[in-house]
Amino acid sequence: MSTSYWSEYSHMLTIVQQPIRARSMGPGERDRRPVDPCPIVKLTIVKSDGTEDEKMLWEHTFVMHATLFDESGTIERMTGRNVVVTTSENTSDADRQASGPAQGSYEQIGLGTLVSSAHHVRDLDDKQGCFFCFPDIRVRHPGVYRLRFSLLQLPHTNRETTESTRILCNVLSEPFEVFSPKDFPGVDESTALTKKLALQGVGIPIRNKGRLRYDNSGREGSSQLS
Repeated sequence: MSTSYWSEYSHMLTIVQQPIRARSMGPGERDRRPVDPCPIVKLTIVKSDGTEDEKMLWEHTFVMHATLFDESGTIERMTGRNVVVTTSENTSDADRQASGPAQGSYEQIGLGTLVSSAHHVRDLDDKQGCFFCFPDIRVRHPGVYRLRFSLLQLPHTNRETTESTRILCNVLSEPFEVFSPKDFPGVDESTALTKKLALQGVGIPIRNKGRLRYDNSGREGSSQLS
């Protein structure tokens, strides 16, 4: 679709379910500890006169991509250096300085299913909408992060002209914390919105009981319940 066509419309992204917490992954790839709750983003297309155009949600193929950022939302954190110290315990400080910085390789920090197709389902108010869900985003290291969600429109395959996939708009999540296994407070029961979308066929795992731990002040923490 040409730029002049889309200039008549505005794409609005709303994070209707923010990520809150996650447990950091282990060294392997099989440790599946997704961000909780499942981030859910809603797409609304608005015409130049300010009215919503629900028809446009069905006439085009949209996908959304998630990217991990730091707490400020300015530095991408999808990858990072895995430092490996190669010097022995008997190496002097002078020898360490002469050998240069520790060697290492880059590793993936943000993992899981980072792309979502559009789901045309009903929300808690029973209103039809276009949603993108991310139930399998994992983070390898503890810290505070944000997720940036980017909306893309896929080209129509039945067109003679070649169209490139481009980002239409972005939205940044609130900061969320990734805990070490020792400090992780646990997971909460699935939200009402998550359950509503799952009942309509969206592939989101459901938890009917939460396992959150709280400290003595009533905040989430690693303290055991008394």
